[in-house]
Amino acid sequence: MTAVLSRAVMSLANRCLGPDRREWGMAMQAEFDAAVEDGKPFVFAIGCLFAAWREMAKQDDGRLTLVNYALSVGLLIPMAALQFHQAVRVLISLEHGPSRDMLDAGIGQNPYLTWSQNSAMPVLLVMWLLPAVAHLGLAWVLVERDWPRVVKFGAIIGAAMMTLWLFTAVLMLDLSPLGAQMTRLIVELAGVLGIARWHARIVSNASPEQLAR
Repeated sequence: MTAVLSRAVMSLANRCLGPDRREWGMAMQAEFDAAVEDGKPFVFAIGCLFAAWREMAKQDDGRLTLVNYALSVGLLIPMAALQFHQAVRVLISLEHGPSRDMLDAGIGQNPYLTWSQNSAMPVLLVMWLLPAVAHLGLAWVLVERDWPRVVKFGAIIGAAMMTLWLFTAVLMLDLSPLGAQMTRLIVELAGVLGIARWHARIVSNASPEQLAR
């Protein structure tokens, strides 16, 4: 297991170095094989990964890549996890109806809304799953710098969250989980917009040889 994990880390380190430092990557790979024989492959692989990150931080494009991964891993994927958690709560309530903490605190259990709330749970489940899956897709295409798909996933997330907000309000359910996520959504979309502008500036300043790589 350690050997497999070490090779995965080395593969990530070589990917971070990029084609411009292929010879350095080959030298690190040769030293890694020696570290495997010495029984310390993971420590060496981690060192190579940090060295690759330091090299990336020296270049504008490398810094952009690091920020891409930081936004994807640090914000987009945790947002997806929170939304999957909400979907699990809705899934649990399919049999017994919404739990007390899912109801609007100012209204509480309303017997006139019980049937509507219970009937809406499957739809609510799908509406929580949609932005969760879309956040995972956005994290993937952001790392790949696939900007047309970034726009598509961003539009899906925005539309899904607004629809979810309206649907939850109509059912008189608790809006506080959505309120916190709306704030994070604004932050993450602002971050994506900033990264897109950064990438456009790098492309506009790149030489024809760099663009051809």
